[in-house]
Amino acid sequence: MYSDKKNVLQLVALLKAHGITHIVLSPGSRNAPLIHSFAGDSDFTCYSVVDERSAGFFALGVIQSLNRPVAVCCTSGTAALNLGPAVAEAFYQQLPLLLITADRPPAWTGQMDGQTIPQSGLFGKLVRQSVQLPEINNPEEEWYCNRLINEAILSLDNQEKGPAHINIPLSEPLFGFGTASLPAVRVIRRTKPLTILPDKAAYCKRFHSFSRRMIIVGQLPPENGLADLLKKLAADPKTVVLGDHLANIPEGDYSRFDVVFRTASAKELQTLTPDLVITLGGHVVSKRLKQFIRSASASELWQVSPAGEVVDTFQQVTDIVQSDPETFLRYLAEDHSDDMLALPHNDSTSADHETATFAERWKSACELTTTPHPDYSDLYAVGVLLDNLPQNSSLQLANSQSVYLSQLFGITDSVYRFCNRGTNGIEGSLSTAVGYAAATKRLTFLLTGDLSFFYDMNGLWNRHLSPNLRILLNNNGGGAIFDTLPGLNQSESLAGYITATHITSAKAWAEQQGVTYLSAHNEEELQKQLPLLLNPESNNAVILEVFTTIVKNSQEIKSYYRQQETKRL
Repeated sequence: MYSDKKNVLQLVALLKAHGITHIVLSPGSRNAPLIHSFAGDSDFTCYSVVDERSAGFFALGVIQSLNRPVAVCCTSGTAALNLGPAVAEAFYQQLPLLLITADRPPAWTGQMDGQTIPQSGLFGKLVRQSVQLPEINNPEEEWYCNRLINEAILSLDNQEKGPAHINIPLSEPLFGFGTASLPAVRVIRRTKPLTILPDKAAYCKRFHSFSRRMIIVGQLPPENGLADLLKKLAADPKTVVLGDHLANIPEGDYSRFDVVFRTASAKELQTLTPDLVITLGGHVVSKRLKQFIRSASASELWQVSPAGEVVDTFQQVTDIVQSDPETFLRYLAEDHSDDMLALPHNDSTSADHETATFAERWKSACELTTTPHPDYSDLYAVGVLLDNLPQNSSLQLANSQSVYLSQLFGITDSVYRFCNRGTNGIEGSLSTAVGYAAATKRLTFLLTGDLSFFYDMNGLWNRHLSPNLRILLNNNGGGAIFDTLPGLNQSESLAGYITATHITSAKAWAEQQGVTYLSAHNEEELQKQLPLLLNPESNNAVILEVFTTIVKNSQEIKSYYRQQETKRL
């Protein structure tokens, strides 16, 4: 029987799954749930050493003998401090020593409670990774706990070996041992760098074993070298490639995939669920894509990670592929060639046909979505700009509504696309666009909302304003996106404190900084001013301020999605 503590069960199960089965145990009551669970499982070889300082060095000897990771487990307080000398030796000798320190709940630190010291991060720079596990109370905390343990174990040998620390707070009662078996746990594996991976064929074999493969491409810089490789992989009817505008890959058959997630039925989404997911690049704009994959029943998720870090955005990662995206995709695409010749292609285009391929189902689902044709509003202005972007120009997108609405329209492949998605903040989008335009010869467009613009209006207070800079400012008098969020749009504080309604205009500030100012209050004015915004021969930067209303914007967005839902009925 094992401890009833869920964080203990995760730890024990993952140590076993990762093959760390030699455990040095020092006695104590706070770590009794761990001792009982390890010692009662015949898969573990346990050693009892009373003195923690000696236990740490004893574990180093076992590592030297076995040439594999070994764990040492102690109780809370000064017991953990006594592992310090062995930790330092393991760090400089590059030995994979896993330190497991039981702890009291964080609330009791500094409260004169016995055997309680600050144990989180106790060993500082002498460990490759230090994590503090949560006491699991809900599924999200269980996912978090699982991920932290996997990260700590993987850090024991990430090109360089060394110690790692897992601190595990445990609340009383400590001595419930009623769990008969360990839970099924998600094990995250990490490859060696792909260039030295001994059995490269294993990944291709696994790749071809799945009939529903999805490659999700996050934010990447322009000219990232992946276009031809992704096109080659997507030619396989078992493979779907999803990437939003910020991926800077060619627009494909699935460019409005976010609309599918918003409007498809649960039954249809089930037919679109992948068995294998491969993720690469940075941030993904679509919140619904994240939710879809997090709740999907995919068998495996491979995160392509050049530095090998554990990034579990979709809460499903099983493999960390330590490689740059181009090398890994080229490897899959080259091996894919012979396999493609033997593939039986299906001519069916109906997603309802029981023999339709995964790609055909996705194409059919996306073909039901259409480009918005709204009345005058932010949505209308976004569509007008994106439909008319010149070839070989650059587009900077502000966060929030600007980047979300842009995903509903196509953008020509020659346009470079950027957005500050590292933290998704509204600050700095204007300054970033000004800096980009100052350093490039490309005509540079910024699509921004009013709160983002006025928050960063000092970006125009700049002696480096380029005449290549063009700004379309949607001024709806507040944070319009908040009016579209169910629940939040019912708040009594919405107008004054959440959408932050205002009557500010950019006109005086723009003209004072020598920027050519244009404005539009209706469809006719917008169409009239658009050629002036697009004109590459302007001697100054240009701003087109488009005045709309929050109410109309909300109506047009809701109307568009209702239309898309109707098409699927």
